Amino acid sequence: MTLISILLDLILIGLLGAGITYAIKLTQQLADMRAHRADMERFVFSFNATVNRAEAGIRGLKEAARSSGDDIEKLIEKGSLLRDELLYLTESADQIATRLSDTAGRATRAGAAAAEAQNVKAAPSGPEKKQEKAVPSSSAPPSAASVLAEMKTASTAERELMRALGKLG
Repeated sequence: MTLISILLDLILIGLLGAGITYAIKLTQQLADMRAHRADMERFVFSFNATVNRAEAGIRGLKEAARSSGDDIEKLIEKGSLLRDELLYLTESADQIATRLSDTAGRATRAGAAAAEAQNVKAAPSGPEKKQEKAVPSSSAPPSAASVLAEMKTASTAERELMRALGKLG
């Protein structure tokens, strides 16, 4: 029995030695951890501050994207309205130009017909012919006011355009 008890005591001593060695290593690691605890706290604090700044930056970027998206949407709406308005003005101007062409053509034909009728009526002969001065014919193109009077059914935009053309010409 003594041999068995000595053998058991030796095994127990070996296990206790391994346990003590392991405990010493753990104690050193705990001491290192306590020593570096302040460093770890600073790291966690700076990491937390960095995360907060990143979140604030993301919120700012989202807000900027939303506001710029709204601005772009407003600009697109304005552009669409202006495009529609320009199309309307272009169509109105085309209609007015067509009306002016038709009116000018009628006035020219009427003036030419009146001048021809005058020439046929009064065809003087001899000395009377030399003394007669050229009478300006009434075939002058119609004024803007007469065209405006003719276009009573014109829209407000057409009337304003005609007034502007009358001021220019």
